Amino acid sequence: MVFFEIDFKPDQLRRNCKVSVDKLKKTDTLVETGYNNDYTVARVPRFFAWKGIIMTNDFYSQFAGNSIKASILSVEILRDALIPKLLGDDSSGILYWAGKDLARHFPVASDDDLVTFFEQTGWGHLVVITTTDDLITYELTGEPVARRSATIKSPDFMLETGFLAEQSALRTNCVSEAKITFQNRMRLRISVTIDHNQPIVNHDPATPIEIVRPQVELDDEQPEEAQ
Repeated sequence: MVFFEIDFKPDQLRRNCKVSVDKLKKTDTLVETGYNNDYTVARVPRFFAWKGIIMTNDFYSQFAGNSIKASILSVEILRDALIPKLLGDDSSGILYWAGKDLARHFPVASDDDLVTFFEQTGWGHLVVITTTDDLITYELTGEPVARRSATIKSPDFMLETGFLAEQSALRTNCVSEAKITFQNRMRLRISVTIDHNQPIVNHDPATPIEIVRPQVELDDEQPEEAQ
């Protein structure tokens, strides 16, 4: 299993070096496991750490409730042109970690809120297919999925996959990992496995964000006709 260590100087650790959990006890990686084993630590560029960036409910509500929507072109340039170029071969792994990190900043309280959040971020239409004690299966469809599949040879959905994994971990308080189990040009399925044998320790539950829901405008009531 690979953990991403971000809080160190560039030359402090070599890529893929072995570091014991005891040496990482002051980092965020400890909450992922209670076991005293060695794990691979992959170096992540410091600008992918969210330190100093305000990720709060106010941040979410400011943009989710904004009637001025972002240009699809600007989002796609960042998602499928700039980021893969910056990350290279490590793109999928880092995007999976980034999705988990985003989930910690934007925890949601329910599946309904999760569906709304996916719609608002432009990730697509999310549906819960099956739910058991140790496995949740989601299906992601919609125009964003179809558009990216039509224009990109191999679209990457690891950001969404990591986000779903960590949302499950936050709600179950157990280590959860996700993977794509089916993908075509119109939809994909993401399965989240919950490991109840690995409870997350020393972790304070985050307060879920308050989801901004579209306002339904009612037609003005017509005045009663004169008797």
